[in-house]
Amino acid sequence: MASSMIYIPPVKDCSYIDIEANMAVHINDTFTNKNVFKISDSLKEEELPLLTYDFKSKKWLTGRYIGKLFFNYNNQEYCFEVIPRFGNAAVMQLLEEIFNIKLAHSKSKNNLENKVHNELIKKLISIIWVKQLSKANVHGLPKNILKREHKGQTVKGRIDIRKTVLPLYNESVLISNSIEKQTDSTIIAILHKAYKILTKDYFLSQNMLTDGVKEVIISAASYKHKSITKNQYQSIKYGSMYANYKAIVDFSWQIIQRKNNTISQEQSKDTNDALFLDMAEIWENYLMTILKKKYSIGGWKVYSSKFNIYKSKDFKRGLIPDIILEKDDNVVVLDAKYKRMTTNFRDYDREDFFQIHTYGAFMQSQNKKVLGLGLIYPLLENFDQPQLESNFSHTLFGDSFSESWFKVDGIKLTESLEDLTVQKEAFLSRFQTNLSMYYVR
Repeated sequence: MASSMIYIPPVKDCSYIDIEANMAVHINDTFTNKNVFKISDSLKEEELPLLTYDFKSKKWLTGRYIGKLFFNYNNQEYCFEVIPRFGNAAVMQLLEEIFNIKLAHSKSKNNLENKVHNELIKKLISIIWVKQLSKANVHGLPKNILKREHKGQTVKGRIDIRKTVLPLYNESVLISNSIEKQTDSTIIAILHKAYKILTKDYFLSQNMLTDGVKEVIISAASYKHKSITKNQYQSIKYGSMYANYKAIVDFSWQIIQRKNNTISQEQSKDTNDALFLDMAEIWENYLMTILKKKYSIGGWKVYSSKFNIYKSKDFKRGLIPDIILEKDDNVVVLDAKYKRMTTNFRDYDREDFFQIHTYGAFMQSQNKKVLGLGLIYPLLENFDQPQLESNFSHTLFGDSFSESWFKVDGIKLTESLEDLTVQKEAFLSRFQTNLSMYYVR
């Protein structure tokens, strides 16, 4: 085995790459979708390759994943890296919005980038974990309510009259019930296990921990040997006081699952390390977040849901619109598309158009008034205001008598936080204008 690593020149996501066909096939064979770290459960797992072959251009094309794959090929070690086409700072700004946290900006780009295996993504995951746990720990560790029965000469809690009457004559004891709060052992064990993985594999250091997180880790030390099953994780109940713990527990579970997947993959001789983020997932969560912040306070429900159709048929299917805004049986349905969108007509995917119109027809079948439908993309700089305005149709299908609009829109992503904020507000302003056209209180 050669000792020197060959770094294939990094390529941007959703871009063409010049690569030898056999190596491209080997990369796809080496990669598995279990190498993709999910930041949420909003997207279903899909078996998508890192590279696809575009027969029209006769070139290989990267997809929506960003990260690094370290692999062996013909007795040589290689690193294949896909970088975000809008820049690392833009990705971090989207993550800031999603998790409502602050990440470093001016220095982070230089500090996080080097040749260590996936250091950028791993440090981002560690930072998100720490800040999410700090926010969740406002009321202390989550606790379960336990009811305990006490027999004796004294009363603890409330006396149980029915159970006490007979023993009182036979045993001269009182039976009482008390309520105690006990730290949820499953939650604390998941957090501790994730912490140990982050410190070992994700560059999490002690100086990155807040005082609140340190308290959690100290409290969790006694649970370090507790094993957790998937069923236990799925059975966790969150009271209203500790509801904000769900996000960090889910995030921690993803870290644990990724570790388990890595252990199984390391048995293969072809892969040394692999970790990717799904930009489609990040983009969808970002759009969901900014729309929730904008419209939830106005009484709009902003959500995603799966609708099962033809339930009793062999051809039953599930429809999963990315984002639905609903109020008073009025709905707007949006699909987040992390694809390359330029002024070229080929970028308007016909399958995406059929899909979003199907969602609209289904919502109408549920007696909902469909105000509008939309496909929302990250946009390149050459999309100007006139182009955006021309991508709005006052009626579905163009020449029709429908009372629903259709639009292709998006947000220009940029590494400048100020510019991104301007572009986000411009998108929300356009959306509000469209919404106001048809929504009547």
